[in-house]
Amino acid sequence: MYRPDGNWRSLDPETAMRGVTQDMSRAELLEVAYGARCGAARRIALVWLDDAELTCTFAKEDPDPMVRRRLTRSVRDTVTLEYIAENDADASVRETAEKRLAELGGA
Repeated sequence: MYRPDGNWRSLDPETAMRGVTQDMSRAELLEVAYGARCGAARRIALVWLDDAELTCTFAKEDPDPMVRRRLTRSVRDTVTLEYIAENDADASVRETAEKRLAELGGA
């Protein structure tokens, strides 16, 4: 899908973010979540999707620590948070998971 003011397929974060819009359907947001090359576009799509299962999956597996860190703030599943806190390669993501566990009373 082409957006004149942005393109979620772009590697440039500013251009990619402008390509993700609030009028996108769930199917379009899923396409962005799975197909965007820029983490910023994936992050926006996933936040707008507000799907607990997708949030957990991408919080554990997205290649971009910025995406994992943001999604970890929304995870409600303590098992997922414990996994992230123990196994994520990025210290800031692990720290975010530990904070979220404490917020949920799981640590």
